[in-house]
Amino acid sequence: MPSYPIPFNEEARVAATRGVPGLGPGNEALFESICELTRQLFDCPIAHISVVEADHQWYKCVVGMELGPMPKEQSFCTHAIISDDLMVVPDLSQDPKFARHPMVAEGGPGARFYAGVPLVLSSGYRFGSLCALDLKPHERPGPEKLAMLEELGRMAVAALEGTAPPPPAPPEETGPSAFVTLIGHELRTPLSVMLGGLGLLEARCEAPAHRRLAGSARRSARHLAELVETIIRYSNAETGELHLKDEATDLGALLAELTEAYLPLAHESGKAARLGVQRIDLPVLVDREQIKIAVTALAFNALYHGGQALEISTGFDAQGNIEIRLSDDGTLDDRVELARLYEPFVVGGDLETRGSHGGLGLGLPLTRKLIELHGGDFEVHAAPGSTTAVIRLPRWRAEVLTPDVAATG
Repeated sequence: MPSYPIPFNEEARVAATRGVPGLGPGNEALFESICELTRQLFDCPIAHISVVEADHQWYKCVVGMELGPMPKEQSFCTHAIISDDLMVVPDLSQDPKFARHPMVAEGGPGARFYAGVPLVLSSGYRFGSLCALDLKPHERPGPEKLAMLEELGRMAVAALEGTAPPPPAPPEETGPSAFVTLIGHELRTPLSVMLGGLGLLEARCEAPAHRRLAGSARRSARHLAELVETIIRYSNAETGELHLKDEATDLGALLAELTEAYLPLAHESGKAARLGVQRIDLPVLVDREQIKIAVTALAFNALYHGGQALEISTGFDAQGNIEIRLSDDGTLDDRVELARLYEPFVVGGDLETRGSHGGLGLGLPLTRKLIELHGGDFEVHAAPGSTTAVIRLPRWRAEVLTPDVAATG
């Protein structure tokens, strides 16, 4: 599992990074001055301007020590660029997110203090950070110093973009993106009316059979509305950005709520959906709505295309990472290519041979992107008579809400 979060728009972000002319040779004296001011501002021995590529990080400028390119697993800046906010960690060894980081843990260089501001291009893409580092903890800097760091970051970006030509006009939307943009409003409006009408009908039905039928129709309409929102969200976020709204979440309660919502769909399909063993009894820090989208995408995939019984359970893996497992007793078709299940609009196998029950294939790639944004990973295990989708989230998302765990982990 990667030890860092991956921005939702990573492909476009990396492409924008590689298109910045100022990242080439030149202006070294100016960037050295910016880094030196940053180092002095926080009384740190090291400051640098980093550039985060697809699989590694390199430095436009470093003061205080020699630094060469490094893998993203060893980078703090991969965390700093995940949002527009400053990332300040007074003592990295006391933060569950970084306590086992290779630059912090025993055997590494022993980094302790980090203060960094993401460097945001005029296009809105974050390509790296300006940061200060120390091998000893610091008190959290005051707002004046942090405001000055933000200003120095803007100076660095202005210097890098100073020689850039005017940005080209955005290309005219074509294909699926244009389609989604054009029909988004037209789909949402009738679905809202349909949901309201079915809810009213269900409330007024007196016969139990009629009430069940109306309720089933309302739940199906709600599922369709959620699918439309999922498609629109995925299409928009492909070229934009998606931010997490982390909050303390009871995974067991969330999955129980979702399983209850899946029961009508399972019943209509002649299948069963049940909540399995929940081995995580402490709150975890996640974006509740994004986890719901990811789990729902996988559950619907299993209920539509899997076996007769779906079970959702939680637990920890051998490294203490959080796992959400969705298992069904179905066997993947021999024509399904597991590696291609993560590609958008691919169900697996050839469109000519997959059968009429196949979907758009958005669930798996959408889930992967949402989980990578959480700093986790996602995979599918297929065996004769069973298929299991595993969402894995980093262990610090459970530890950050129980600080005493960090000291013993």
